[in-house]
Amino acid sequence: MHWNKTKNLMSSKRADRFATIVIWFCLCFVGLMALHFGRRVLICDRFVIRGTSMTPTFEQGQSVWVRKYLMGPRIYTNFSFKEGEPLRCVRLPGFRRLRAGDIAVFNSPEGWGNSHSVTFQVNYVYAKRCLGAPGNTVGAKDGHYYSTGADPVGIPAKQEALLRMTPDSVLTGRGLEAGQFAGLHGQWTIRDFGPLVVPKKGMKVPLDSVGVQLYAKSICYETGARPEWSHSKAWLDGHPLSEYTFKKNWYFFVGDHIVDSRDSRYLGFVPEEFVVGIVKRR
Repeated sequence: MHWNKTKNLMSSKRADRFATIVIWFCLCFVGLMALHFGRRVLICDRFVIRGTSMTPTFEQGQSVWVRKYLMGPRIYTNFSFKEGEPLRCVRLPGFRRLRAGDIAVFNSPEGWGNSHSVTFQVNYVYAKRCLGAPGNTVGAKDGHYYSTGADPVGIPAKQEALLRMTPDSVLTGRGLEAGQFAGLHGQWTIRDFGPLVVPKKGMKVPLDSVGVQLYAKSICYETGARPEWSHSKAWLDGHPLSEYTFKKNWYFFVGDHIVDSRDSRYLGFVPEEFVVGIVKRR
């Protein structure tokens, strides 16, 4: 009888030790998973470069670390990512803003292929160089890209030289005119365009025929209505408008392989909330 009690007591102790080990294992596993996803959401995350638009700075298939803590991590407040759903998020405090010359990962402003408005699609991201931060003036002159926010911007000189040597006929044949701004003033291309002011929160822009063409897509994203130029006036949601005050900050991005990169020259400006973070340099 005494032997059975001792055996049962030992079995209970072994069961208690096993249960304790399992509980600690589960707690450690949950803690490690929380740290892993917390790091990805709040601190930094790894992305893989797709395509050749950032060569030679980054090669296709190369992994890069995106530092989210610099600008402040982006926290979703709505997890419905269906087509047509707007991005709803808040950005926690960071250390600095994205500047001209930085390389960043951001959601494509044409996430669902709509060329007339800015749309968000989760996990559809690009890695490009910031040519213009909010309020900067950007452009290109004979293949040399400039920005009031940085001098030089950081685009490899060999890529600018390659663009200068590429005939206009080749650019036109590849559809490499200045995309969103093609035909503006009858001469804008990816070799020569600008000066172009990047929208900044609180900035006013005149809505003449040129202003409507440059900023229609961004205004549509902010207001839900696309401005139109008709009868020598700008119209927004049925009302005449001579100027517009921006409600958000915007960015202008280009790929380092500027001869062949789908970026803000084709997609238009990128709203600040679409920026995931700043890429760590090699």
